[in-house]
Amino acid sequence: MTARPKSNPVRDKAYRLAVAALPCICCGIEGQSQCAHGPTLGRGIKASDMDTFPLCCDTPGRLGCHGLHDKREIGQRRIDAATWAERTRLVLAKGTKAA
Repeated sequence: MTARPKSNPVRDKAYRLAVAALPCICCGIEGQSQCAHGPTLGRGIKASDMDTFPLCCDTPGRLGCHGLHDKREIGQRRIDAATWAERTRLVLAKGTKAA
């Protein structure tokens, strides 16, 4: 087994804040989004901020899409995360709020 080199993930606070300002990519609710990372490839391997997407947070009496997403099966989480991250990059590049 060969050692896998660590990647240098992008860290960009302004990008994370822009992602969190978008409506939830899953349910569309506005004003409650968090910048969510998809599942990592292994322990200690951090995801890039460019692979993030907005998911709404938990509120009293309601589990948000971020919490629900984290409880799903890992394979489906990876598929959704890749799709949602790409869609988020496109939305931010266009400067729109459409989820």
